[in-house]
Amino acid sequence: MKTLYLIRHGQTTWNAEHRMQGHMDSPLTELGREQVNVHGKALRLNATIDQLIVSPSGRTRETAYILNSYVRASLRFDESLLERDCGEWSGRLLSEIETEYPQAWKARTEDGYHHRPPGGENQEDMLQRVQALLDSLGESEAEEIGLVTHGVMSRVILSHLLNLTPIESSRVRHPNDLFYRLQFDRQEIRVSRFLNGNGPISGLIHRTDSGTILRPNAHKT
Repeated sequence: MKTLYLIRHGQTTWNAEHRMQGHMDSPLTELGREQVNVHGKALRLNATIDQLIVSPSGRTRETAYILNSYVRASLRFDESLLERDCGEWSGRLLSEIETEYPQAWKARTEDGYHHRPPGGENQEDMLQRVQALLDSLGESEAEEIGLVTHGVMSRVILSHLLNLTPIESSRVRHPNDLFYRLQFDRQEIRVSRFLNGNGPISGLIHRTDSGTILRPNAHKT
């Protein structure tokens, strides 16, 4: 493998409602399907993907099927790409969780990398279950692979491959309207992104200390 595309599913009804999904599920919205179609068109123009490896959640399956109408790659489903298990918070509105679990929510805000929702996973737990898949990608004969996954799992994968610190990892974001491209050249990894079909634009998107999403000025690679 020389190029890895990291693709989050399109917007879902629970994304729009600010509701935690985790291992639970909700369908793509109309906007979400449009986001995936835009991704598909950008991938058709900029990539030659040999294989899509997909989380088996309904929202990622729906995303993969739309994408594959553009890229025509082989499909494989892998449970290690599932989103973080949110435990007792699964299916709950973020506003409800913040009100009912104030101390746990504060801990999540202060250290999103190590924090576990009650009965759920943190990023280290997620890395343990996806590690074998990531290791196997380096042995693949495929030139270009796409991983269709989720927001937190995307952060876990990026953090591991780019050797980010927990603080750096907690600031990385992967909106539904964006996908990342990682190009491997010996010991160097070049990271770029495609936002609303536009790209490649160098670098990651981060959350600032104020909680806003920092989207640097477009700089095409």
